Amino acid sequence: MFTIQQASQLIEIPASSIRYYEKINLIPRIKRNAQTHRVFDEQDIELLKLIKCFRNLGMSIESIRENISTLHAKNEEINTQVILIQHKKKLEEQIEVLNSFIREIDGKIIKHPNKKLVTT
Repeated sequence: MFTIQQASQLIEIPASSIRYYEKINLIPRIKRNAQTHRVFDEQDIELLKLIKCFRNLGMSIESIRENISTLHAKNEEINTQVILIQHKKKLEEQIEVLNSFIREIDGKIIKHPNKKLVTT
């Protein structure tokens, strides 16, 4: 069992983030000891590590929540690989949209190389 400070150091995220994740129900309510201090078990630590990983990959809190709650609703273990594949697909779609914007801008630059574009 770990205190919030130990969990924070182990996972390398601020204790305030852990409290926030609990407050917004991203993680289940953490068990408390007789002094009402939070105590984290290995499963809590693994979930927090997973959340940190997803956040580092640019996944929004809402996306993390949806992925975790969907899997919990189906009584399945959290399948990191499935979630990462879904996130990768979303990122690839965003890249394609951005690339289309770049192509459109390139087309305007090539058509009017010396023309001053009006900006608003």
